[in-house]
Amino acid sequence: MPGEESSFAQVIIPSPLKEPLTYEIPRPLRDILQIGARVLVPLGKRKIAGVVAGFASETDLKQIKPIVEAMDERPVMDGSLLKLVQWIAQYYLATIGEALATVLPAALRAESRRTIIARQGEFAVTGALQQKILQEIRRRKGPVAVKSLARKFLGGGFYRTLEELAAVGAVEVREGSLPKKRKKNLAVPPLQPEPAQGSTTLSLNVEQQRALGAIEARLQGGGFETFLLYGVTGSGKTEIYLRAIEAARQTKRQSLVLVPEISLTPQLLDRLHGRFADRVGVLHSALTASERWAQWWRILRGEVDVVIGARSALFAPLPALGLIVVDEEHDPSYKQDEGLRYNARDVAVVRGKMLGCPVVLGSATPAIESFENCRGGRYRLLELTQRVEERAMPQVEIVDLRDREPQTADNEQSNGQRPAVSGLISLQLTEALQQNLARRRQSLIFLNRRGFANFLQCRLCGFVLRCDHCSVSMTFHQRLQSVLCHHCALRKPARDLCPGCNHATLGPVGFGTEQLEQELGRLLPQARIERMDRDTTGRRGSQERLIRQWEKGEIDILVGTQMITKGHDVSGVTLVGAILADLSLNLPDFRAAERTFQLLSQVAGRAGRGDEPGRVIIQTYSPDHYVLRDVITHDYKSFFASEIEFRRALNYPPFSRLVHLRLEGAKAPEVEERAKILGDRLRARCQGGMSALKDIEVLGPAPAPISKLRGRYRWQILLKGKRGQALLQLASDARAALPASRHTRLHIDVDPYNML
Repeated sequence: MPGEESSFAQVIIPSPLKEPLTYEIPRPLRDILQIGARVLVPLGKRKIAGVVAGFASETDLKQIKPIVEAMDERPVMDGSLLKLVQWIAQYYLATIGEALATVLPAALRAESRRTIIARQGEFAVTGALQQKILQEIRRRKGPVAVKSLARKFLGGGFYRTLEELAAVGAVEVREGSLPKKRKKNLAVPPLQPEPAQGSTTLSLNVEQQRALGAIEARLQGGGFETFLLYGVTGSGKTEIYLRAIEAARQTKRQSLVLVPEISLTPQLLDRLHGRFADRVGVLHSALTASERWAQWWRILRGEVDVVIGARSALFAPLPALGLIVVDEEHDPSYKQDEGLRYNARDVAVVRGKMLGCPVVLGSATPAIESFENCRGGRYRLLELTQRVEERAMPQVEIVDLRDREPQTADNEQSNGQRPAVSGLISLQLTEALQQNLARRRQSLIFLNRRGFANFLQCRLCGFVLRCDHCSVSMTFHQRLQSVLCHHCALRKPARDLCPGCNHATLGPVGFGTEQLEQELGRLLPQARIERMDRDTTGRRGSQERLIRQWEKGEIDILVGTQMITKGHDVSGVTLVGAILADLSLNLPDFRAAERTFQLLSQVAGRAGRGDEPGRVIIQTYSPDHYVLRDVITHDYKSFFASEIEFRRALNYPPFSRLVHLRLEGAKAPEVEERAKILGDRLRARCQGGMSALKDIEVLGPAPAPISKLRGRYRWQILLKGKRGQALLQLASDARAALPASRHTRLHIDVDPYNML
């Protein structure tokens, strides 16, 4: 609390402001205001919610505005979260306001509400727009929200006219904080837990006991340490998480569990509820604003022992946080691609260090950087080399697509001796699917490409239908009879008339999960087939419904994109097929091999988790690639040994650090010109600056792989260096070095994952 000697407060506003703003503390608030509490403060003509970051007894600033009101009875953030906000802003080269906006839920960042009331009487209202606005306010009878009224008068001059009406006394503009929402408890989040076997305590094998013992020893001894729990798929990592959470609870500490996508991992939520009943909190972006509000306050009041959620749950306001778990720590979903581009896995380690508590990173296919951190002694490696109950790893078979003559419906054999094969599905996989279905077991078919066909192309002139706003072709979706851009969501009706030559020769080329589902239905008409991708899971609760059906054995064959590779433990799955396994190998990204290995290993790991052994069939045009070799043998360490040498030779992470600079704007020549000027200035800065900058490579500028996205042209520069602080300093200098422009924006991505 500020006390009488502190008359001013530093308030962080969740907007792109670089520093906290100073406000006067009204005398009635000086004994109650606390650091981390929200306050309503004036900002220009608005009143907006901010968070108190500190107090001061004096200031050199003139004309200090007072705080309007305190918004909460207690702080919404403790000192450690505020410290984390400051670290995020510094490391990811964002403003303190942007960092706060990332941490606080939207419901806690609400601005004030401005309303208008019409006064009775006659006034000097002469202008046509004045008369229309006043007439509309009177028609609505009562207070009218300014934002609501502004949407009706979009032609310009609305706010100026409103001020004119207020000046002559025709209307009264009132401003105040939004009504406080009722802080109800949401005992059950939208992802409904099933009555699960989660309350059953499973016996641990020797490796599990050893790993759990190391984590428990750190929990009991106190202090920070990062563990990498590296265990093959099905090795029982989740049970170790649950035991560690229980151990933290024994010491009166809370736990935080991060998963890549909460809606895809209902089993973990089931098991948490089975162990900890209603003492489980949930935070993720699929919650409504009111649900997220309620969960935030429930967590803040200490009413939960464990919080589970996706990336944003990292900032849960746990007052006694003593353990952080990051499941599937390698997953790219932990990296935010828009706005403030933070990596939740890395920030989780920082939060654990700030709090002095252990952090457990779990994966069957750890990130190259994480495994190297173990070799360098920064993380402690805990290994699980065997599946639970000594179950065998699935047998992996490779189908070389180069040697295959695909058959179609026109040349199917009718004698019934050998099954026909489609253009998508090999003979080996077709036979395996039929056998698995006859045995009443479940199959998983993976293709990381959604839609029916990749694009529409003219058979005569070669014209390809492309997006108007992005430099990509549009994907054909047969069910919708539309073509869709998967980047900007532009949708058009699908027609066979070619815009290039005006002939009816435009047809689908390539394939996706929608076509694959159709082909499987043709080959196996008696099978119950479902598809899981963004097209089938757009509605709220649809993912959970599919997963529940899958777990209950109500689906024979599940087709999907990478959604189906994550976190599912279904004992009935004995066959996994990967249709075109090397799709991601061809991406222009130094992590392409790593991501391919992770995807294939994870999807293969869905097979054979029950009493029967699993079988995996991988179709590929690159059967000799070292990624496929190591997927067959389930040998992550062999893959790591090959990949780390590739990274060392090219000086890529973990042997260097990267910062990705992307310029984008509506005018292509201007973006290109400014990108080239910025590149030259950064090189000159490296050559003429301090010695630490001389080791930094400035790669580019060059057009981005997707050179136009959502109507904006994109160029990029990559900074590569070994000294993190010098690299961040040069990236920070890039903003000042960029020529001023109203149309071109610079985005800075520290430790980038997606450079397309």
